[in-house]
Formats: sequence, structure tokens, C-alpha cells
Amino acid sequence: MADTFATLIVTAADVFTFRAIAAAFNPINVGMWTTPLSASNLDPATHYISTGYIPTEFISMCPITTWVLNEDGNWVNIDYYPGDAAAVYDFCQQAGLPYTLAEIEGVFSRSDVSHQEPFTAMGRLNLKIINPPENI
Repeated sequence: MADTFATLIVTAADVFTFRAIAAAFNPINVGMWTTPLSASNLDPATHYISTGYIPTEFISMCPITTWVLNEDGNWVNIDYYPGDAAAVYDFCQQAGLPYTLAEIEGVFSRSDVSHQEPFTAMGRLNLKIINPPENI
């Protein structure tokens, strides 16, 4: 199956759950969500982003929203797929991961997944990459 471009932004509180599930799903997913984000561009991170071409069978289980700019310049959600939390839960059970269906539904509800370019999605959410301090 072909890969699908997506931008996945998750809360800092949920990043370890997403990383564990993604890595168990396919070792190619190790290293996702390593770029920290915040509204201020400073620590602490409130979110993490991962973007690029992702295996379609993985992204098809994730919630995904389609956004467009309306004539007033505001982002409008024109399509939403809630993901398949039950399939992810079943996968977690088979993989020996300790997550409940309620936990998966919760992380899904707090994530932002779209086909937008990363800086577009970050701008929509008012998030910026946290840059490490420069050594003087």
C-alpha cells in the first residue's frame, strides 16, 4: 500500500503513548514526534509534530480533519474522520501495549491530524518549533 502525506500534532502529555503505538505498529515509525512545539517558541513543549509520508495502513486508523480557509480567512473544518480507536485498541492488546480503549479515544480527541503542510498546521494551531538555545 502507498504512503500518505500527513501532519500529526499531538500533545506533550500524549506523545509517549503515540510513540509506543507507532513503533509497535511498524519499526519504521520509530523517531516520530521528536520536534517539540509551543505557542511561545520556548520550553516547555506543549505539543510534538511528525510530518511526512506515513504508511497508509497506519494513518487510516488515525483521526484526520480536512481544513480550508474561508472567505474571512478563518480555518474551517470541512471533513472529519474520527479514526478507528477500536482497531488501535485491538492492535495494542495483540502487541502487549497497556492502553485502554478510553485512553486511545482520549489521545485521539486531543490530536490534530491533517494533510496540511507542517507550517500551515502549526500556524492554524498557533504553535512554533522550540529552537534550542544557541551556545555563546
